[in-house]
Amino acid sequence: TEAGRQALGSIAGSRPQLRALLANLPAAQVGTGQSFTVNADGRSIQVPVGTLGGAAPNTFLAKQWSIRGDHRFNDKHSLMGRVLYDDREQISGQAVPPGLTSQSPAKRQAYNANLTSSFRPDLINELRLNYQRFSSVTNAADPNAITIPSIEVLDMGLQGFNAAASRTAIGLGVNLPQSQVTNNYQLTNNVSMIRGSHSMKAGIDFRRQEQFQDFNPTLRGRLTYPTLQNLIDDQAQVASINVLQAGLPRFQSYRSYDYLFFWQDEWRVKPSFTLTYGIRYETPGNAFAWLEEVNRGVVARNNNNPAFGIDRMPGRDKNNWAPRVGFNWRLPKSFLTGDGRTVLRGGYSRTYDLIFNNIALNIYSAWPFTQVFDAPASGALRPNAFATIDPIRAGTARPPVPANPLLITRTIVGSDFRAPLAEQFAANIQREIGRWAWTVGWVGTKGTALFQTIDGNPIVPGSNGTQRVDPTRGTIRLRANAASSIYHSLQTSVEKRFSQNYSLAAHYTWSAFIDDASEIFNPSVAGEIAVPQDSFNRRAERGRSTYDRPHRFTVNGLYETPWFKDPQGFAGHVLGGWNIGGFLTFQSGPPFSPLSPTDPGSRLAGINALVGNAIRPNVASSVDVSSLSINELFPIRSTLFSPVTAANPIGNAGRNILRSKGIQNLDFVVNKRVRMPFENHALNFRFEFYNISNTRNFGIPNANFTSPAFLRQWDTDGGGRRIVMGARYVF
Repeated sequence: TEAGRQALGSIAGSRPQLRALLANLPAAQVGTGQSFTVNADGRSIQVPVGTLGGAAPNTFLAKQWSIRGDHRFNDKHSLMGRVLYDDREQISGQAVPPGLTSQSPAKRQAYNANLTSSFRPDLINELRLNYQRFSSVTNAADPNAITIPSIEVLDMGLQGFNAAASRTAIGLGVNLPQSQVTNNYQLTNNVSMIRGSHSMKAGIDFRRQEQFQDFNPTLRGRLTYPTLQNLIDDQAQVASINVLQAGLPRFQSYRSYDYLFFWQDEWRVKPSFTLTYGIRYETPGNAFAWLEEVNRGVVARNNNNPAFGIDRMPGRDKNNWAPRVGFNWRLPKSFLTGDGRTVLRGGYSRTYDLIFNNIALNIYSAWPFTQVFDAPASGALRPNAFATIDPIRAGTARPPVPANPLLITRTIVGSDFRAPLAEQFAANIQREIGRWAWTVGWVGTKGTALFQTIDGNPIVPGSNGTQRVDPTRGTIRLRANAASSIYHSLQTSVEKRFSQNYSLAAHYTWSAFIDDASEIFNPSVAGEIAVPQDSFNRRAERGRSTYDRPHRFTVNGLYETPWFKDPQGFAGHVLGGWNIGGFLTFQSGPPFSPLSPTDPGSRLAGINALVGNAIRPNVASSVDVSSLSINELFPIRSTLFSPVTAANPIGNAGRNILRSKGIQNLDFVVNKRVRMPFENHALNFRFEFYNISNTRNFGIPNANFTSPAFLRQWDTDGGGRRIVMGARYVF
């Protein structure tokens, strides 16, 4: 309250952390009648408190325009060009205290040119040139927010260090500001040729990618005070800051070249049987090369001390061969297959995923590029926290480098880090009966060399956190190709193309998706941590993938009113030209793991500060928790699990053995076309209703089995109805 601000102001003169609080936290609008009692300067002070409320704007403004031009040189050559411009700004995020909403302007430009040359009826060449540029900035509405660390005072309700709508702390979130500029240049050339029963196609795809990114978390520091008294005394629970090595730029500059080649053939062996086959070769660019280049300067500026060197980085990935083969067989006439209306299809393909630059960005935000500094602790608190961290933020001081830099926590990738691959197998049979097409099939996917975060220097079991496998090194967050996955599904569908004024389709999938790790980062907000709980038994992590959805059923349809096809008069214009559509979805919810709040055996000491605590509890009940819903488990949640101990620090609860609520959703659309009195002119009105039933589709609940909020799915955002209206004039 204002009275509380005046009380704190009387002792703020020699306390910069308190001045920062008063400068960034306005008075509460409503008093609660409660007060904090604090001690300062040898006296006891009453600080009346209240409730500070507010609402953050959630706006999105986009401006787009495009120009397209076509030119036909002659019967053989034609040119197409297009320019697209997109300028947008989004404002959203933290509501209180005011001034911390995220402002996110972004611009995208795209320029395309396409030259198509038909040298002969059986020989066509297509050359494409493309350039795209994207730039964005995310910052707080109030520029003063960047002048202090992120400050949390937990008993005052000021909490959260990453920018988010739920955050209430002062100072800009530690993950902001961010900005980036990307440039993508692309040249592709495809040649298509027909030779008898063969339709062949070959091509190249060359890309130059540039990314200039300001992504440096916690450069302004993070302070967490359990109580207001701790803030006054400047004794923080968390007092940390990241500092770039001297001479390093804030912006990371990644440049790489991707080279892709392919050849394929569609061979019509006979009228009823077609065989397709081909191969693709990819060698993606290596973003890690820039890190090696920059690190050479870091080592040189530190007297060539190898402790300032980066671990061996991977080279260019040159072994990505991706074959594919498929067939399409129209079965001969018979009683079962019908009059040539049954088709059997099957195939195999191999594809490679990308190594996204966020992995490299994380390496730059750790040693030896960035020093993560924690203020010295005294017991459970860190005295002189603000006095230590804020001068480093302001650039007037630098933290001391530890005597042995090899013990500093770092993030690395394996020296053989490469693009993961997926192999997909599929077979289905489709039968046409009347106007309906019925399909049943199997689709399977095997993932190999998938990304996984693992503890690269784990704690030796039984050492209670005092000894690592390599005692000369500290915590190492290692990103490696250490995981695999398998997916099997039965996929069925029935479809009717548009006729008799309507179209209709229904699809059902029954599947199982199993993996060792679902993401290189934490795959779910609260329910899975991206590191194994037992570094010496990673196989025990194998379980249902975070993306496993055993059942999915959808129905979609479109109906066009049959009356007044040629509207005449007032009634015709009002009642004619309507069509309605809908999309109904039923889907299983995502699985998640029960988590322990503690690690009594210190098995994840060090790595847990980077990704979270992945220790799971023990199963304490004979109930088959995997087969029950959250509604069924919630009343008995306190009996389901028991804590681990220092003697037995690894829980026996499996990964992702619980499952959150599924999706039940109905979207609806109404479209009205009004023919104008001018030739080829029409006005379209469109009304879209998303989740028209306003059904709550809850997310993954709190997974900490000791928390009062454990399994309380009702605390998550279940979504709501959304209505979009639009008008378009066509001429």
